[in-house]
Amino acid sequence: MRRRPGQNRHPVRHACDVNQNLHTIELTRDGHVTSRNCERLGYQRILTGAYAKANPVAGGDDRANARAQWLTAVRAALELQAGRGAVLYGATALQALGVQLPERLQDWTTVHILATTRSMRPCRRGVMAHHQVRPASVWKVIDGLPVLHPVDHWVQMTAATRGEMVEIGDGFLRRHNPLLTLDDLKARLDVLDGTHGVKLARRALPLLRPGTDSLYETRTRLVLVGAKLPTPAVNLPVWCPSVGFTYHVDMGYEKARTGVEFDGLGHADRQQMDIDADRRRNLQDADWLLISVTSTQLRHPESFIRSVQNALMMRTGQWG
Repeated sequence: MRRRPGQNRHPVRHACDVNQNLHTIELTRDGHVTSRNCERLGYQRILTGAYAKANPVAGGDDRANARAQWLTAVRAALELQAGRGAVLYGATALQALGVQLPERLQDWTTVHILATTRSMRPCRRGVMAHHQVRPASVWKVIDGLPVLHPVDHWVQMTAATRGEMVEIGDGFLRRHNPLLTLDDLKARLDVLDGTHGVKLARRALPLLRPGTDSLYETRTRLVLVGAKLPTPAVNLPVWCPSVGFTYHVDMGYEKARTGVEFDGLGHADRQQMDIDADRRRNLQDADWLLISVTSTQLRHPESFIRSVQNALMMRTGQWG
């Protein structure tokens, strides 16, 4: 993907700092904030039994504010289950970890939590509780949110297809700030052997590639592999002697000097357009052919698959 080179009246029950934005959660059972006085005190109901006071994220856009509100609901769900060993589960845990999920599997309306005790209330509006017998070992606490090992949450995504499991798995192995290494992932799968969902994860394992930058790059690669094309190298470095600089193409075939890139810029500004034009020209001077793919073309991939097939045939004499 192309990128730029660049004191409270009542006790605080739960507070967190998200971009220096204070979210205060009060529970109905504590008696400080109720449906009768919440508006007067500046609170709004975030979940049944929980009220929140939150300011917009300083300098944040609509997406940042929406995520901050979602994180407040997640914290409220955990606060309602305080002392019962609850941790986040499935899509909720992965989204809290910052893992990009396929659109169909995203869930920003229901908070999924896991507990190993049956005394926990199974669910309430906006919250879904999942149970397991074996102990849940917290891997990390992210911004006050307890999560299991990322692979544990990966195998919880039992509604995912094989391709969607690959898209999630690649998200653990990003080029920048990866959550895991491939060896870490494999080792955890061995620990979870026999657990529901592990078989699906193991089917996805051979298709994972460390070093991607986005879910859409993974999706593009899977389309090419599904068309029986060779698996392209991920974030392939290309030396351009004319400018003495090494670029990285999203994915490419080194022998055929052909790169495939997902273009998710939308409406780029003039500066970015100039940067992209220079980059493309420098790669062309190094005898590299770049084939761009958009989200629309991913839904109807026949034309760009044909372009990649033709490029490989012309430059190597074979494409399969």
